[in-house]
Amino acid sequence: MDSTPPRRPPRRRWHWLLLVVPFVWCIAATPLVNRVGLVFGAWPFLLVWATAGVVVGTGCLAAVYLIDHRNGDLDRT
Repeated sequence: MDSTPPRRPPRRRWHWLLLVVPFVWCIAATPLVNRVGLVFGAWPFLLVWATAGVVVGTGCLAAVYLIDHRNGDLDRT
């Protein structure tokens, strides 16, 4: 008799698509944003955009971590 437990089919992890957001924010959209000439105080818009990208990217990583933690996927090896 085989004593190994039956294998579950792998779950879909649609929330991992959130990890594409920082890439699109920093790489794909930067050439478009570089054309904007707005200035916030003494800061150019591209600097504000890049700084906001760090905040958005951190939020996406935190959301993926929290969802994986809730689903128990962090304990897998």
